[in-house]
Amino acid sequence: SIVRRGCRRVPSTHPPVTRQSWLCASPSAGSPASFCPLLSSGCRLAFVASSEWSGESLSSAGWEQDSKEPALSGKLLEAVRLSLAEQQRQADIGSSELGKMLDSFSDMGFSNAQIMQLFRLQPKLAPQTRLAVVSELLLLGLDADSTLRALQKSPEVLRMTAQQLRHRADYLRRLDLGEGNMNLQQVVIDCPSIFTLSWKKIDAVVRVLKEKCVFTVDQVTEILHRCPNVLLEEPHDLEYKFQYVYFRMGVKHKAVVKSDLFRTPIAEVKNRHIFLERLGLYQTPDKKGQTQIVNPKLKEIIRVSEGDFLVKIAHSSLQEFEVFKKLLAQEEEEGDQDIASEETDSANERERERSDSEEGN
Repeated sequence: SIVRRGCRRVPSTHPPVTRQSWLCASPSAGSPASFCPLLSSGCRLAFVASSEWSGESLSSAGWEQDSKEPALSGKLLEAVRLSLAEQQRQADIGSSELGKMLDSFSDMGFSNAQIMQLFRLQPKLAPQTRLAVVSELLLLGLDADSTLRALQKSPEVLRMTAQQLRHRADYLRRLDLGEGNMNLQQVVIDCPSIFTLSWKKIDAVVRVLKEKCVFTVDQVTEILHRCPNVLLEEPHDLEYKFQYVYFRMGVKHKAVVKSDLFRTPIAEVKNRHIFLERLGLYQTPDKKGQTQIVNPKLKEIIRVSEGDFLVKIAHSSLQEFEVFKKLLAQEEEEGDQDIASEETDSANERERERSDSEEGN
């Protein structure tokens, strides 16, 4: 069973379900168990049942909810219940208990169709775990629509515990991701898989930005606000991407931050830069930072669509660009082979020198 902290819904004019739109009342004696979505001020989820269950993909067709539909339809309960029975007949969850959980989803603002979609994600997950994770995301300020979209992007988030989600949120806030225009809500919507990262992985990325790329603390914060997906990159790939635009293209730190570089794959950066270079439209600055032509800004190169890049910056056709990319790929492949051959020759030379030295002794 699920322990109920008596809850009543307060009508709200705002779509998102927030702490302000729920009030916790003291449960009356003998009140039935249920779920309280207000997870602050000591009112937490307390689950006793923890049985795992699984279900096939549940079609959301025919489950569109209108204003006349009750919070929980009998058809919805029966569909979910039948799915549980088909996939795991030993699942120890009664219709009454399941109905309370489905009713909680409905009270949170999910339509019947959205509830079906939620249950289709990670079908082997226990319903109680699903409910706890969804409630934590709502408490970050998301509404039902954005919560569903985030979980569809990264279904693995559902496998986290509510406590893990809270800890990740607190840690990201310490990186200032919980403040400003790009707040934690937007991070969850844009890149929910960040919540599945280990602290060690996040620390490694932040350390590269500060120590290897030498961004200031404020610049690192702005990068995380503008490109939270940077936390998903491998540290050595991140360092290489920065070094390419800094040394090869001559772009300074401030311009790198404003360009949203870390949203763009390095292959796309190189393709566009070298294409412009071969056309005579881009020059690497000299030691004094000077060029004989006016280079387009990095953000003008990488933050536009391929069509706009070709028309407005490169003044070339798509066919020319496609041919160039194929030739560049061949050049890089041959270059990698030459490097590998040189490394092999160097290793062989060292081995011969070592052998000659041993024979001389």
